[in-house]
Amino acid sequence: MEFKKSTTEITKDVYDTVCSFSNRDGGFILLGVKDNGEVLGVVPEAVDHMTRDFVTSINNGQKINPPLYLQPEIRTVNGRTLLIIQVPSASQVCRHRGRIFDRSYEADIDITDNTDMVYQLYARKSGSYFVNTVTRFQLDDLRHDLLERARRMTNCRGQNHPWKAMSDEELLRSAGLILQDTERRFEGITLAAILLFGKDSTIMSVLPQHKTDAIFRVENVDRYDDRDVIITICWIPTTE
Repeated sequence: MEFKKSTTEITKDVYDTVCSFSNRDGGFILLGVKDNGEVLGVVPEAVDHMTRDFVTSINNGQKINPPLYLQPEIRTVNGRTLLIIQVPSASQVCRHRGRIFDRSYEADIDITDNTDMVYQLYARKSGSYFVNTVTRFQLDDLRHDLLERARRMTNCRGQNHPWKAMSDEELLRSAGLILQDTERRFEGITLAAILLFGKDSTIMSVLPQHKTDAIFRVENVDRYDDRDVIITICWIPTTE
């Protein structure tokens, strides 16, 4: 967790921390809090433009590469407004304006010119991200309607399938979608669980390329006639 004093604007060091969290184990950034934990609060009139500036910047490949899809949350603590940014660990090495940052001892370290550390970072990313990777996301980051759909689909296997009597957590455990990370010593839902049952925002946090623009060209190849943004298919429960 990182505290940032930012009360009226997003400072440069916020993006350094986004980059380092993304390259390491993820984390939370609290805007409007001093390093010693004193809550200053973000100026209410600045919340909208700070949120807009942040979202625009992390989607700009010239600033953050690859672009990230994060949305600050507005929280109130002791009557003061905070902006909270959750940064997940990403599958790719993140750069801020061409520089690579890593997290070490509560500091954002620029490792761009350290060949050995950059090599270790790429090796860690390439070797650790697969469907059984344990994440720090929670059950609230999943779509419970899709879990319920999975229960209904068990009808084809029999009326007494054990998933019907299980809670969401029990279902995920029985399917091997909640595992223990023995190296980092914590338990959580896996990347596979996110891809199967995650909310759009959750999936996009771990797999930005999951969002696709479909462009249709019919008459003039120099322009497009229509476009559609494809994210996921929204399933609507029925009585059937």
